[in-house]
Amino acid sequence: MRLPRILVSAASFSLLALFVSACGSSDATETAKKEPAAPETPKVNNQPVTVKIAVHAGIVNDADLKRYFIDPVKQKFPHITIERINVADKGSSLNELVAAGTTPDMVINYPYNLTDLTKLGIDYNMDDLIKKQGIDLNRISPEYLESIKVVNGFNYYTGLPMNNNTFALYYNKDIFDRFGVAYPKDGMTWEDVREVAVKLTRNEGGVQYYGIFPDNVYRGAYQASLPFVDLKNNKSVFQTDEWKNLFQLWYTLYTFPGAPIMPKEMNTVNGFKTGQIAMFSGYSGQLPDLLSMKDLKWDVVTYPSNKSAPGVGQRVDSPMMSVTNTSKVKDAAMQIISVILSDEVQTEMTKNLQSSVLKDPKINAQFGKATPELASKNVVAFTKPKVAVLKPFGFVPVGSAAGIPIAAFTDLLYAGKDVNTVLREADEKMTKVIAEELQKIK
Repeated sequence: MRLPRILVSAASFSLLALFVSACGSSDATETAKKEPAAPETPKVNNQPVTVKIAVHAGIVNDADLKRYFIDPVKQKFPHITIERINVADKGSSLNELVAAGTTPDMVINYPYNLTDLTKLGIDYNMDDLIKKQGIDLNRISPEYLESIKVVNGFNYYTGLPMNNNTFALYYNKDIFDRFGVAYPKDGMTWEDVREVAVKLTRNEGGVQYYGIFPDNVYRGAYQASLPFVDLKNNKSVFQTDEWKNLFQLWYTLYTFPGAPIMPKEMNTVNGFKTGQIAMFSGYSGQLPDLLSMKDLKWDVVTYPSNKSAPGVGQRVDSPMMSVTNTSKVKDAAMQIISVILSDEVQTEMTKNLQSSVLKDPKINAQFGKATPELASKNVVAFTKPKVAVLKPFGFVPVGSAAGIPIAAFTDLLYAGKDVNTVLREADEKMTKVIAEELQKIK
């Protein structure tokens, strides 16, 4: 599926780019909650139609377009032709398409980008189309559906999920074997993982080994569904007990008795490949890269859980399929979505490492089956935890919301500041951002 992602680095915590690419570039204002007027959808009556879909080629590449869209749609709805517009091409961004009067019939992008459709005035209440095409929403895991409504603050659907980018805990078997430590297991908490990491964090033969790279603290916030801003009262929330507890937990995952804190420049994947990092939390898109390392012995277990959110892994990270309100072929666009959400296509996606958004455990059990090299690995662990529901950012830009806790946690690790200080400073920064953004929308 995936958009190219910046590999996570403890170094500069330049994770802001990753955060923004996965979350979307912006968020909607609290005031933009009225459904825009839209022309009535004309009947298709199975006459030949072309549906134009705007999507980054990193989300739906050429092979995936044919496998999951063109071929199965042609089989069920032969009257529909699909035309993909790569929004990465010059002059083809969504903003440019709308400005030119060539708004696509469908848009596929990550959840927080649903608010971009609202800002551009092209979002559409898809509820009637969902009913008309007989799409049973009870088949979809409820966290995806709830997240769609949460992001915009609407009580209707402006998109439906396509697949999900899932997370797990990778571990290097060689390091565990070298130090005689039992492998991690499914269902562990972060505290359990830290106990294992303590046994693996050591300097031996002049090589410093690190037990765990947990990723940046915002991942922990996602998992626990912590708000980054109080949108009801337009206030910062970083001095709450929930954020303090998270920062303290995450700090323990970076600090071990008698060992230095992991250097800023150590990249989690590279450190894992070179045999210095025993465990790291990563996503399913990294599987092909690790499979190319023929001499690396590794496996995965379920993403560690936070005691405040038992059984929950990472948050919803699913591209959303949206019909635009200007489309004259809404029925055909919705028929395409119905095919993507069919058991057959969802199973095929899951076999090819794109996790299904459906509840069906039989489909989830097929994860990775199209890759023989994964047959001996516990990759089904990617599908076991629940996904966390998204929290809205409202009028606060996603980049600003991301950058504040990232910078605060970096200060906690490397600037010698205590947790109360960094959270107070984060609170002050967010308060300033809130004031600035409110001024813009007055």
